[in-house]
Amino acid sequence: MKIQNLVGMIVALIALATGTRLAAQDPRTGLLEADRAASRASGDSGWSSMLAGRLDSAGVLLWPGAPVIVGREDVARWSAMLPGRDSIRLTWQPLDLALARDSSLGIVWGVVGLTSRVAFLPAEFGRYMAVWRRDQNRWVLQAILFSGVKPPARTSPPGLPAIRPPFSPSGVEARFVAADLAFSRLAGDSGAAVAFRRWAAPEAIVFGEHGLLTRGPEAIGRSVAGAARWRWHPVAAGASRAGDLGWTVGEAVISPPEGDPIYSKYLTVWVQPSDGPPRFLTDGGNLRPAGAATIPAPRPRGSARKSRR
Repeated sequence: MKIQNLVGMIVALIALATGTRLAAQDPRTGLLEADRAASRASGDSGWSSMLAGRLDSAGVLLWPGAPVIVGREDVARWSAMLPGRDSIRLTWQPLDLALARDSSLGIVWGVVGLTSRVAFLPAEFGRYMAVWRRDQNRWVLQAILFSGVKPPARTSPPGLPAIRPPFSPSGVEARFVAADLAFSRLAGDSGAAVAFRRWAAPEAIVFGEHGLLTRGPEAIGRSVAGAARWRWHPVAAGASRAGDLGWTVGEAVISPPEGDPIYSKYLTVWVQPSDGPPRFLTDGGNLRPAGAATIPAPRPRGSARKSRR
């Protein structure tokens, strides 16, 4: 069986497992059309060209091995240095989404495939998460994360920050930043497993190891159990105008009892319940350059997740 056929079967099975009807006749349709159009453009013209036309001026890219890259200009400068950039073709398939009540923000996640025009390179498959903001009648990318795909970043252009300062919110996104920081403090005090169980929404779902879906607070907590010490802080965030859906991007360090620390970055999607603080709906991450050990307090966050997912 060809690997493309096998992956197609896996995608179909995962889509059934989510129970999500992605073709619903409501505002979700426009969001899905925007996400799928971006995938087609990435496959036809290249992913860096796609980002140039769709990424918000202050949009965020989380690419494996790179630092958190903020802003369309820095994304273009960085992607120009990526090995094999002209031969890379990324396409993806959405599996699930979240849409704000006022349709001002939507978040899509699913599986991504990387192919190359260099014939001898095999296809690779991973995961993606995309945050879309509706600007009048147009959807614009606010943040996008890829994990499990190569080639990883090896160098960065001069002037691109290796680490970023903690984010200081000034709007409705403040509630999600506060939740992310409280999440981090609990992970530092009580361990990742306790923190992930406490802050996961009842319907939370994440990609675990090997692309398997992990659903619900208990299962997600078990997936990050262990003696490693996690610390993180958000460096970017956004929210719907209604404040019912938000996202945070941050930098994390995961320190095992023995061995070197793992430096990673993450994108977390948050929902606001009718009462109580926000809870995370889904989350993913990938590696960033080592040596950025100056993350300030609060403490831990990561996971096989912050590099892990």
